[in-house]
Amino acid sequence: MLLAPVLLALALPASASAKDLNGRFGVGAEQASSGLSTLSFRIGFPTGKPTTNIGLGIDAGIDTLSSTGTTDYFGGARLYFGVVAEDNMNLYLGVAAGYASTDGVSAIRVGPNLGAEFFLFGLENLGFLAELQLNVDIGGSLRISTFGAPAIGFHYYF
Repeated sequence: MLLAPVLLALALPASASAKDLNGRFGVGAEQASSGLSTLSFRIGFPTGKPTTNIGLGIDAGIDTLSSTGTTDYFGGARLYFGVVAEDNMNLYLGVAAGYASTDGVSAIRVGPNLGAEFFLFGLENLGFLAELQLNVDIGGSLRISTFGAPAIGFHYYF
């Protein structure tokens, strides 16, 4: 007798508003623009539609225990635009710019990125992300690179 309401509740589709990040602020960690783990902040700009997500992300990180004995650091920002919004996932395109220092070599880093942020059912405020990015480093010389695997991260949204 008790099993029927439980099965009915599981069979009905659940509504989630995790895709709507308009006007929300997120705090987390990622390594999307640097290969260095960074503290990350995201803010969603208010738009007219809940399925349209435009936001700004700010990343900063430092590594004082580099294998070369130098201090590695990164600071930058990312503007992103949601291209696909589903109940529990956002697919977005973005462009990032920042300042990076790795192994004693400093450069301005710019590049486009493609990412997906997904939200587990029941955890609509906690987003997990995976990104691919093309890095163009402008310093002593021009260097173009990508990550061999997607960068990962998470944000908790308020």
